[in-house]
Amino acid sequence: MEPHELENLTEVLKNMRELELTVAKFYQTCGDRWQENKNFWMDMEYAEIKHADNIMRMSEILSERPEKFEQGNFVPSPAMLKTLISKLNSYVEGLKRHEIKEQEVFSLGVALERSFLESRYAEVVKSNDPEFNSLMREINADTVFHREYLAGKLREWAA
Repeated sequence: MEPHELENLTEVLKNMRELELTVAKFYQTCGDRWQENKNFWMDMEYAEIKHADNIMRMSEILSERPEKFEQGNFVPSPAMLKTLISKLNSYVEGLKRHEIKEQEVFSLGVALERSFLESRYAEVVKSNDPEFNSLMREINADTVFHREYLAGKLREWAA
């Protein structure tokens, strides 16, 4: 991997980690807002924190063994990631001001977990490193589970 690619991917992973922590903050705020579903939102929050930890470890692996990696087909720009983070932070503020209903939050969560970015995490960096790939598979599996979990909650609201 070329040094400029390593630098770019390290920055992208740093921003992806920040995005995961912002999603965790979003879910935490939902739990603070709706105590009757606190455990549900805490489960979602903790999973996002775990994703952030996975991404931090993935970044370390990339730095330790750059020769095992290549830039993938999809590398989001730092500006795109910062825009998503900013949008999520505005949702958090809306939640704190009680401007967003819980049903809307489930819809937002489904949209977030189905987002173009979430579904393409595995395309950012290519590697045959088993530890790196295991961490990525874990994030992808959790994302599919979250999507279905939130969609189920949304269906409960509709019933």
